[in-house]
Amino acid sequence: MKRPSTVEARLTAAGWRLPDPPVPRGGYAPFHEMALPGATLVHVSGQASRLDGVPIVGVCRKGADLEPARQACAQAALSALAALRLACDGDLGRVRAVPQLRGYLRTDANFGEHSAVLDGASQVLQAAFAGMPRPARTAVGVSSLPGGCWAEVELSALVDKPA
Repeated sequence: MKRPSTVEARLTAAGWRLPDPPVPRGGYAPFHEMALPGATLVHVSGQASRLDGVPIVGVCRKGADLEPARQACAQAALSALAALRLACDGDLGRVRAVPQLRGYLRTDANFGEHSAVLDGASQVLQAAFAGMPRPARTAVGVSSLPGGCWAEVELSALVDKPA
């Protein structure tokens, strides 16, 4: 593995650390890449809210404190970045853009603050890729996620080809 990139230094300064790259828990890859002239389009598979492999569980409920759910989204985003780092051969500094972020939140039927919860994932991306345009984003409430996880995040990134 290469030395930590500036992206990882910014995450560390913001109080976050990237976990080890995710291990698929089914018939999928942690990321998919497509070669383009001078760059690669990488789609990172959904990464559930897990800390050191242990699910961060919960359900978003109307009127409840949103901060624990935001933290679950932040952890899922860190796992997505760990998969992206793997696709970048260890160098997140090669990321040119993150055009799409999708978040799935375990919610009850009356919950309506999906966007505010997914901001936890967006804050991780903003810290990692300071100055980049914000991605298009989708936040969806669902009744269940793998392992009872509170959140799952997936993203797409445009990555420069190695020099």
